[in-house]
Amino acid sequence: MTVSIHHIRHATSILVINGKRILIDPMLSKAGGLSPVPLTRNYVRNPLVEMTVPLSVFQDIDAILLTHRHFDHWDKKALSVLDKGLPVLCQPKDQASVLSAGFSRALPVDESLEWEGISIKRIQGIHAYGLTGKLLGPVSGFILDSAQQGSVYIVGDCMLTPAIEEAFRKYAPDIAIVNTGEAQMIWGAVITMTREDVLRLARLSPKTKLAAVHMDAINHCKLSRRELEVYLREQHCDGAVWIPEDGEVRIF
Repeated sequence: MTVSIHHIRHATSILVINGKRILIDPMLSKAGGLSPVPLTRNYVRNPLVEMTVPLSVFQDIDAILLTHRHFDHWDKKALSVLDKGLPVLCQPKDQASVLSAGFSRALPVDESLEWEGISIKRIQGIHAYGLTGKLLGPVSGFILDSAQQGSVYIVGDCMLTPAIEEAFRKYAPDIAIVNTGEAQMIWGAVITMTREDVLRLARLSPKTKLAAVHMDAINHCKLSRRELEVYLREQHCDGAVWIPEDGEVRIF
């Protein structure tokens, strides 16, 4: 068996590990079907692009992994079309909301959880510094570890704090999915990782295969794939980071 990542759009991907298909942060609405992110610099409706796969793809899923409940990670379309019997791996603070949305198997990960032969660790993070972070609420990353296939760190919308750096040093994940895009609020606060953060992670954990996502789909993300590619090339680090196009699959 192998690990694969099918990048759908924005932060939504299907991770296959230990033979299980795990849907990460589903945002399944059609282009323009969601409001702009409030308190940002433009009022373009989201998502900015259509999905490259039909909704039927999401009928073949074993679990959902939810890093946090912002609408660009857990939208009304996902709530309406996904099987309510699927287990939803989530932060403890999101359990009640997942259950109230009709999902019968919310599995909160406090510190760790064993599920279907996969060891899951939760790495608590912050979405932004200061008051902005408090307004945005809790966010977590999750490390999924299969004894046969290695580990995958879904970092989520966590800023690159010393705690996140320490998680990379301590667990040395084989693969990490990093949310970048330099999402920004109208008062200037950046609420996801920046291009410099992606570079820092590539240099901090060179054995980790990085996948950079969360770009070109939501109105407040100002960093594009092309800009990140150029930046990493200028820093002689372009080979260390996979920047998937929507719909792209990579087998590790």
